[in-house]
Amino acid sequence: MSAFEIAIAAMITMFAVSAALLVGVVVLKWVNGKRRRARERRHAAYLKLLSKHIAAPGSIEGLTFRQAGDDAFIDALIDIRHTLTGLATDELTQVLDRTELIAYQSARLRSRFPLGRRLRAVVSLAEIGDARAAKVLMEHLDDRVPEVRVQSARGLARMRYTPAIDIILQRFDTESPWVQTRFAESLALFGRDAVWPLTAYIRVHHQQGDVGITEMIRVLGVIGDSEVGPTLAELLYTVENVEVKIALIETLGIVGGPMALRPLRRMSQSSDWRVRAKTAAAFGEIGDPSVIPVLNEGLSDPSWWTRRNSAAALADLPGGLDVLYSALDSPDEFTRDAAAEALADSGELIAARDRLEAGGSDPRDMRLVGYMHQPTEAVA
Repeated sequence: MSAFEIAIAAMITMFAVSAALLVGVVVLKWVNGKRRRARERRHAAYLKLLSKHIAAPGSIEGLTFRQAGDDAFIDALIDIRHTLTGLATDELTQVLDRTELIAYQSARLRSRFPLGRRLRAVVSLAEIGDARAAKVLMEHLDDRVPEVRVQSARGLARMRYTPAIDIILQRFDTESPWVQTRFAESLALFGRDAVWPLTAYIRVHHQQGDVGITEMIRVLGVIGDSEVGPTLAELLYTVENVEVKIALIETLGIVGGPMALRPLRRMSQSSDWRVRAKTAAAFGEIGDPSVIPVLNEGLSDPSWWTRRNSAAALADLPGGLDVLYSALDSPDEFTRDAAAEALADSGELIAARDRLEAGGSDPRDMRLVGYMHQPTEAVA
């Protein structure tokens, strides 16, 4: 066989292989599309059936344990669960009993392989939030797969299974930062039930400065229980790690109230600009006008972020706008810029322009509009 014939044969072979691959891709897309459409039809039918059962109990005779392994049924069940509250969930319990879904998905989760089915099972149990799944989810808080641990914690939090709080806290030191962050999100779902276990943990570990501590402190802010304010304020005097200090300041801005002002005033004198900037923002969250002198000093801080946060906080306080307008006459360019930016962000610039156009402006309007439209060299 000549070289030419060999080349032709190779080209024909390559063409045949390419054509076969193309046909395979087309067939695969067709099969997947057909399966997806069939799944969507089943999902719609299950939604209709479950909705009918919720409205008129007793419409689930056609459901059996076979549906417990159908992803379309599970998705429909989760969709319905997300819309239900109160006594309506009792009707959903009947569906779970009839299909034995909790037992089926628990068995899937306890199996070692395949991983995809295990993940699907733990997510399903977490989303449904039935208390009968608490035992199996507790078993998997130390699962070898991080995502399984995360979803187990989330499911226990959704069902407010409070014995899980201490177990989750005990695992914090052994987890990666990613898992710690997700665990913290789950703890927030427990609400006030998690406040004092979290507070006790923070008291013991607040000097460590790892990601878990800062996340837990912020969880207290998400929960928003003001009773932890004095405890966090006390820790602010002793903590050394800057990241933990920032998390404490941020949370005190949410839950601290007026009792947090004293330690926060001390933090406003910190040598670290990050602490000063976060303190200024916390003052704005608390909203007490007594901090106006401290924020006024912050307008001339060396840090841009501290100046910006101080000006933004002043814009939200009663009497703070007067301080910002006065700062437009400051000899310091950076103070003037911070004040002008805060006034513009608070809507004062637009209001001043409207009053100018209507002919009812005052000298402050002229000063603000004039400052914002001056060239940089002229402003300096």
